[in-house]
Amino acid sequence: MPDFRAYARDELFDSLLYGELSKHEKNQRNREILEELSKQEYMHYEFWSKFAGKIELTGYEKARLRIYLFMSRLLGKTFIIKFLERHESGVVEEYTRILKESTLFDNDKKILEKIIEEEKYHEGALASQIDEFAVRHLGSIALGMSDAIIELSGVHAGFLGYTASPIYTGISGLIVGISASMSMAAAAYLQAKQERGKSPGKSATVTGLMYMATVVLLTSPFFMGLSVPTALALSILFALLVLAGFTFFSTTILGGSFKKDFLENTGIIFLVVIVGYLFGTAVEQLLGFRP
Repeated sequence: MPDFRAYARDELFDSLLYGELSKHEKNQRNREILEELSKQEYMHYEFWSKFAGKIELTGYEKARLRIYLFMSRLLGKTFIIKFLERHESGVVEEYTRILKESTLFDNDKKILEKIIEEEKYHEGALASQIDEFAVRHLGSIALGMSDAIIELSGVHAGFLGYTASPIYTGISGLIVGISASMSMAAAAYLQAKQERGKSPGKSATVTGLMYMATVVLLTSPFFMGLSVPTALALSILFALLVLAGFTFFSTTILGGSFKKDFLENTGIIFLVVIVGYLFGTAVEQLLGFRP
């Protein structure tokens, strides 16, 4: 039996969330989009409330609303909207089943058909029009972070095969990483100059800062007084956590499979670690000493 109260509550929650997001949005176009989404969801709520009666949010849902609003300040409004959309396919299936199986009046059927259409296409299209810094520079963020993870993992693994000193390994990682961050920033600047609509300065800054922040995080275990193997394991753990967070963020916004992308990127990291370690071991054997 259809759970009309649950449908109405979900639509009301989304409407209130989008409405609150619009109140804190300074960009006029973004605010208009959020207001349109809020209005649309409220119309959906009104439809289901015809069958469920008046619905109010529970204490749990009010707390969840506050959490989502807080998350939107950290991760952006687009992420929150796209995150909510991840369950929309199930919602559309339920609404479609009700349309086919229930004995709704013709007028209600037309309204439900419109709701299904909006859930499938219109909401996602509107959300994709929201202009946010993190979304505009997603490519620069990915470039700086992923390149730093791969390069630093290789450098650290190489030094595991060459030296027993965690300090030497950490210093080497910092030198290579900081130098590479400037190189990547310059490359991002030159690339952005060839792309219409991108700010070379912002692209370079985002790429360089993300690269540098990742370098500092991944080299930090080598200055904690740990052995090189332990520090490397902790550094790789940090890399995987960062990679998991960013992969979830990007696949939520752009679509795609989190599991597929994360496993693919993890495989690349471990391949680089193995090659780096083997190369470091070969250098140690060739030179005949281990610092």
